[in-house]
Amino acid sequence: MEGVGTPALAIIGAGRAGSALAIAAHDAGYRVAAVASRRGEMAARLASTVGACAVATPLAAVAAADLTLLAVPDGAISTVAASIAASGVSLQGRGIVHLGARFGPEVISSLRITGAEVGVLHPLQALAGPDSASLLEGAFFRVDAGGLLRRRLLALIAALRATPLHIDPAHAPLYHAAAVLAGNAPLALLAEATHLLEAAGLNAETAHAALAALLEGAAHNARRAGPAAALTGPVARGDQGAIAAHLDALAGYPDARDLYLHLTRAMESLVATQPVAGDAGAQVA
Repeated sequence: MEGVGTPALAIIGAGRAGSALAIAAHDAGYRVAAVASRRGEMAARLASTVGACAVATPLAAVAAADLTLLAVPDGAISTVAASIAASGVSLQGRGIVHLGARFGPEVISSLRITGAEVGVLHPLQALAGPDSASLLEGAFFRVDAGGLLRRRLLALIAALRATPLHIDPAHAPLYHAAAVLAGNAPLALLAEATHLLEAAGLNAETAHAALAALLEGAAHNARRAGPAAALTGPVARGDQGAIAAHLDALAGYPDARDLYLHLTRAMESLVATQPVAGDAGAQVA
């Protein structure tokens, strides 16, 4: 076995998250020993990128490494773990973690009969394949593991210049819901807003590019100052006339109008948390 800080890695699942993590770990100085995937061509492509061997089975991947990242869809986590455990092969001293946000280590507890340590390593980041590997630098990771496995995971997170998070297992679904609201819901909003800009006369490509840039700017400001301080627009200004005009314009788009109304109320609540200018102790009405 290699040292705690530099275990050989294996990746099971060469999709969006698995490929990004493999590349990020490789770039951080880790050796990726093996890649296994249900789609062999994806495993071969990722293995070639990180200098690993593409192997035919999850068991072969685990056997080639000290630390295995089980980067398969949530519905397949327990099934893949059980298939490895059913082999009867001793995996003493090895660590295996899944990337599922809403589960704890128990979902792969079948692997404990092999002698492997099991845990969770969930990257709280929008991973969409190899091109998103760079997003893992500075990201946050939910970690649920003990002993040597925990030390190895923390070393990997440190190598990625990322930050570990501890979430009570009982609150894992709430953690996952928060991640969906922040990481996925804005994309649905972006799509809805793009349709409205198309209705206003822009082509789809221009509408998407313009609004995606706006969303990036808002996220940048929120990261620096928090959502309340970063809020701009008519709600932040208290411009009721603009809000009324928007609601009139959205009359022909009832779903978008309902969404606008709901989010306007949420923004008004956000504004209410901000001190009135010149009076740090007062609240905006």
